[in-house]
Amino acid sequence: MTRTATALQAPVSSVMSWPVAMVDLTATMGDVAEALASNEIGSALVMAGEKFVGIVTERDLVTHLANSANPDHLLAEEMVTHTPVSVSPHDTVLVAARAMVEAGVRHLPVLDGDEAVGMVSIRDVTAVLLREVDEALG
Repeated sequence: MTRTATALQAPVSSVMSWPVAMVDLTATMGDVAEALASNEIGSALVMAGEKFVGIVTERDLVTHLANSANPDHLLAEEMVTHTPVSVSPHDTVLVAARAMVEAGVRHLPVLDGDEAVGMVSIRDVTAVLLREVDEALG
C-alpha cells in the first residue's frame, strides 16, 4: 500500500477540528456570520442547548443574503441544514472525501452517535494529500 493510500485510510478523528464554532438555533444571521469570520471558518454546528441539530455554512449565509434576508432578523433555525451529510470519527479520510464530493459540500460534521465531536473540511482532506505528495516528491 502506498503512503498516500495509508494516509487516506487514517481515521477522520486524526484530521478533524475540535473545538468547532457552535451557534444556537436562536442566533441571528449576523451572529452566525460573526462566528464564522472570527474563527476564520466556513461552517458552524447549530445546537439546541447541548443537542446537535444541524449545520449552517457560509454558502447558506450568501444564499439568504442574495434573497434579501435581514441579518438581524433571520435566525439560524431558518438557515440550518437539519440532516447534513456527516461522518463518524472512525470513518477514514477517504470516506470523508468521497462524501464531500458526492454531496457537493465542503464541511462535514463528525458525529459519534448523535453527539457532535468535530468538523472535517475539504481543507483538512487536502492537507493530508499535500503532505503525502510533498513527502513522496522529496
